[in-house]
Amino acid sequence: MIRLTQRTTPLVLALALAGCETGPTPAAPDADLAFSHGGAASDHAQVQAWIAHLRASLARYHQFDEAIAAGYDVQVTPCMELPGTGGMGFHYGAGALIDGVVEPLAPEVLLYEPQKNGRMRLVGVEFIVPFAAWTGSQPPEIHGIAFHPNATFQVWALHAWLWKENPSGLFADWNPKVTCQHAS
Repeated sequence: MIRLTQRTTPLVLALALAGCETGPTPAAPDADLAFSHGGAASDHAQVQAWIAHLRASLARYHQFDEAIAAGYDVQVTPCMELPGTGGMGFHYGAGALIDGVVEPLAPEVLLYEPQKNGRMRLVGVEFIVPFAAWTGSQPPEIHGIAFHPNATFQVWALHAWLWKENPSGLFADWNPKVTCQHAS
C-alpha cells in the first residue's frame, strides 16, 4: 500500500505512479551506474556521459524556486512512500513536457524529498511518455535504457536517482533511502 501524505486526484496520481507497477529492475549498482540493458562498455561510457550532462543541466533545480520558475510547477503527487520498498518523494512536473517526445536532458518530472528543515531536496527525475503519445513499435529509451510500461496509468516511465544513492539501482522505481517522514 502506498502511503500518501496529502490528498490528490486519481489523474494527478496516475502520472506519478508511472513507476509503481513491477517492471524490469536494474542490476546492482556498480559505483556510479546501474543499468540492465546489457550493453557493452562503450554503452556504459555513453550512459555515464549522459548522466553527467543530465546532472549538470538540472543543477539549478536544487533550488526549488528555480524549478517552479522554469515550469516544474505542477505538484503531480503528494510525497510517496511504499513501506518496505522505499520512497519517491514529491513529483513536480512540467506539463508542457509530457508528450510523445523523449528529451534526454529534459525530464518531465523532478523528484523532491522533504527535509527536516522544511526545504525540498532534489533527489531524482522521472521521464514519462503517455502510451497514446508514443508511436514507436518499441518502448521509449534513452541510450539503450528502456522505459517500462505502466498499463494501469497508460504511460511509459523511467526513473533516475541522480542525487540520492539508490541501493536498488540508479534506474529503479523506488529508492529505499528516500522517505516522506518530514512531509507536511
